[in-house]
Amino acid sequence: MKPLKLKEWAKRAAIGRWSASLLIAAGIQTLVLPSLQAATTEKGITDSGITTAVEGGLKLDKGVFPNDVDVSTSQGIVTLSGSVDNLLAKERAVMAAKSIRGVREVIDQITVTPVSRSDEDIRKDIQTALQQDPATESYQTTVSVQDAVATLTGSVGSYAEKQLAARIAKGVKGIKEVRNDVTINYMAKRTDSEIAADVKARLQWDIWINGGLINPVVKDGKVTLTGTIGSAISKSRAFDDAWVNGVTSVDDSGLKIETLTHNGTQQKFKSAISSDSEIKQAVQAALRLDARVSAFSPDVTVEDGVVILGGSVGNLKAKTAAAQDAKNVVGVSLVDNHLKVRPNGSADAAAMEKQLKAALLWDPFLDNSTIDAAVIHRVAYLSGAVDSSFQKAEAQDVASRIKGVVEVRNRLKVEPEYYSISDYDYDYYPYYDYGYYDDYGYYGYYGWPYYNQSPYYVSGMSGPQPYLSDEQIKKNIEDRFFWSPFVDRDDIKVAVNGGVATLTGTAGTWVGWGEAEKDARKGGATFVLNRVTVNKGHWW
Repeated sequence: MKPLKLKEWAKRAAIGRWSASLLIAAGIQTLVLPSLQAATTEKGITDSGITTAVEGGLKLDKGVFPNDVDVSTSQGIVTLSGSVDNLLAKERAVMAAKSIRGVREVIDQITVTPVSRSDEDIRKDIQTALQQDPATESYQTTVSVQDAVATLTGSVGSYAEKQLAARIAKGVKGIKEVRNDVTINYMAKRTDSEIAADVKARLQWDIWINGGLINPVVKDGKVTLTGTIGSAISKSRAFDDAWVNGVTSVDDSGLKIETLTHNGTQQKFKSAISSDSEIKQAVQAALRLDARVSAFSPDVTVEDGVVILGGSVGNLKAKTAAAQDAKNVVGVSLVDNHLKVRPNGSADAAAMEKQLKAALLWDPFLDNSTIDAAVIHRVAYLSGAVDSSFQKAEAQDVASRIKGVVEVRNRLKVEPEYYSISDYDYDYYPYYDYGYYDDYGYYGYYGWPYYNQSPYYVSGMSGPQPYLSDEQIKKNIEDRFFWSPFVDRDDIKVAVNGGVATLTGTAGTWVGWGEAEKDARKGGATFVLNRVTVNKGHWW
């Protein structure tokens, strides 16, 4: 079976849109890749520079009010303080800081002051959210809430399931802390050698990190990671990667962040030329470790690096999650997603609509939005107005997680900061990614694996309307390139004319290619012509 309309420009568009990082708010350089930049003589990494870069990133994050967060840096260690109104915003701010080049550690002193709600109302909403989510409805978890602090107890079958339960609890309005006391009960006991082999493979096949520089050692189910990593955010990524089946704890204190290491000396390239059979095995392993996908066992075919997903899944979120899992495997050039959404149970549109409206209401990121929701023939319709493209994406994700929904038609209008260029076809045209919070606690873009979502409908957002001079836009873009841990400013040239940025030069990876374009938009460009070429044979 050959994927439809498989053209080179389609590959570039698809890879570009998923190359966005792990991470954080729209416009921030949030990827888990090791640093691909050398120290330059033009501009050094200083504590004051890091502070400015973190503050700039927070300003672009529509899920955090930057005026409420204070940033200070000492010897590459960033301290965040202040107050935010929801727990997810606090975690977004931390991830924003970790994603900046030069940051070695983040000390989180942010307090959460949520809207006032009764403990019982919060508890009911969390319990309902867990029961309604198609992935967590079967979890044996119990929720208690005291003084807006939720405690989760019970047992699940994997680390991913434990993290997913916590993420859903954090997404309920009024919560200020989640204590995750859920235990992991693995189905079968595994040997240390089996666990070590899985951890090593997971690190090696993860497109976002250089697993070749990480040495995992396993003893009695406890994983110890040593070696070097390129950024604080990539260190977090490696930590989560190490939680394969059978692991009881992970110690990443031995991972050293080498932010100024040049790609050509310290780091090893991952080969883009992997056999189709190897890619298939890696994709299947990734799907098995995804809490949203593992129950469905999608069919996987690989042809010349193109992954074709077939079969069926029980919910829309599982379909988009499976595509993201595949896109984050080394050697995958494109994912052709033929998964069909086949929910179990009756198609009770009224019940689905009620659940959707409740989920939109308790989401702390959707405050001050005006969203109308309806479900007709298993299709969720969203209309109304939101303040940012981030809120639009968040609403899209909420709808995709409603049990029984097979499609989301998102007609939300973004006002007033962004304007829509056009609506792009999902399969074959590029679209602009929006940041959002993932299932496992990371902020990212639609490319970030932990977020596991790629909505069918997205409206292309160009970014802020032009009010900066071409010279200022060019400077902003070049500054973003510098603070990105994965874009080499020396290899990419920027020209701006009438607000339109043209990028030329080379990138060592598809990730860098996509992130360079994103940097340009967030630097103030109204449109980006990405003419950067990717060095053949390199993936990151």
